[in-house]
Formats: sequence, C-alpha cells, structure tokens
Amino acid sequence: MLGLFEFEQDGRYPLRRIPMVMRFNLDACGIKISLTAWITLSREQREELVCMPCESDYEKDLYRARLAAMLAQHADNPDASIELVEVEQAPAWQNRDGLPQNMIDSLQELGLPLPTNAHWSGLSDLQRFALIKLTRSGHKNANLLPAMKEFGLL
Repeated sequence: MLGLFEFEQDGRYPLRRIPMVMRFNLDACGIKISLTAWITLSREQREELVCMPCESDYEKDLYRARLAAMLAQHADNPDASIELVEVEQAPAWQNRDGLPQNMIDSLQELGLPLPTNAHWSGLSDLQRFALIKLTRSGHKNANLLPAMKEFGLL
C-alpha cells in the first residue's frame, strides 16, 4: 500500500496498527489518537488518511477536519477521540546533520551500527522520523532491524 514501509506490511491486514506515515501526519497536525481510535475507523477511512497529503498548513487543516469528522461517528466511545498536542517546532528528524543522542544511545545499547552522517542525511524525512520513533525509550524495537535493512543501513 502506498505510504507504508515494507516492515509495516502485514499479510493479513497492513493497517491494523497506526503506520509511520499516519504518526508523521498526526505529529505535524498536533494530534494524538489512541490505537482504539484508529481501530474504530473503517479500512477505507484508514486508507484515505494514509494517502491524504499533509504538508501545507491548508492540507493540515483539512487533515484535522477529516479525521475529526471520521471519529465523530464514534463519539459514544470515549477512547475514540482526538487529543490536541503541541506541534514540535524543530523535530529531531528534521536535522540532517547528525543523529539525535537518544537514537545513538538506543542503537549502541542494542548493539546495532550507527548510520553514518551521509546515510542519515540521505534518508527521507519519513524514514528519519520512523527510526527516531523506533529507537525511543520504552519502545519494543521489534521493527527497528527490519526498518534499518529496508532503509539500506545494514
């Protein structure tokens, strides 16, 4: 499916979990939703959100409105709501010059090689975002190795 990484593909149904592109868009819009909220959406709604553009301020406004309208249909479920959060002004994935320290620490702790600065800067915004999410503290790191392979880092 367009917008999904190979490591996110699930033979049964690839949108069971919130994919990185959706997490990326949610962060850009200042929105947080639970897995329960995601699951309440139909397959068609999930696919629509994954494919929707979300770069300009106008697109972000449309994205927020569309997601809110979709989840409004499930207003009887308190876990299927939107939480507004602050949009990070300088997220770590935007820095192409070097890896964030917490990512370095996680990779070293797991015994995985650090991407070179050239590799890091050559990744897409979404790839850098995904690696940062996959190496954050408390994350199970199950998709980290497949992601690194997919991104040509191993």
